[in-house]
Amino acid sequence: MSVSSPPSRRSAGASATSSAASAAGSSAASAAGSLDGLEACLIATIGPVFRHLLAHARRRPAWRTLTYQQYNVMRIAMTHGATAQADIARRLLVSAPVVTRLASALVEAGLMERRSDPRDRRAVLLALTAAGRRRATAMRRDLLAAATELIEPLPEDRRASVQTALEQLQILLPERQKHAT
Repeated sequence: MSVSSPPSRRSAGASATSSAASAAGSSAASAAGSLDGLEACLIATIGPVFRHLLAHARRRPAWRTLTYQQYNVMRIAMTHGATAQADIARRLLVSAPVVTRLASALVEAGLMERRSDPRDRRAVLLALTAAGRRRATAMRRDLLAAATELIEPLPEDRRASVQTALEQLQILLPERQKHAT
């Protein structure tokens, strides 16, 4: 699958999203064909579409000074409450020192706080501050708005196809595999 450079930023969203939709549609058609084609299509599509989505989100105020990794640390604390740094590292598939660096920046910005774990004195819990909850909420809202921008140009039948393909791809996620077995 070749990806050409779009002529403008405005059409980039439609182009990348159309490529994703085409990939989803052509995957079914080539199911009897080469698995290498499907694998190559997955690799060539998911990363670029995701980077394009983040580029759209970063244009919004809530995303201007934080990274996607920092957002993920905040998102986990928002979803699960005060969480051990080691658990965050495991969920993000990164090392503990990476989470320590990310958390330090978030603590300095007043978005998170470190707490001792009453059940394990060696563990450090990360919790959102009130400002952190507001920021994580704003970042999620902006990410969803960016996704809407990218998906809106697609015709309804293409959007439905992309949604179906994405639902099917979720089985590849480690947390989903545990529930599927």
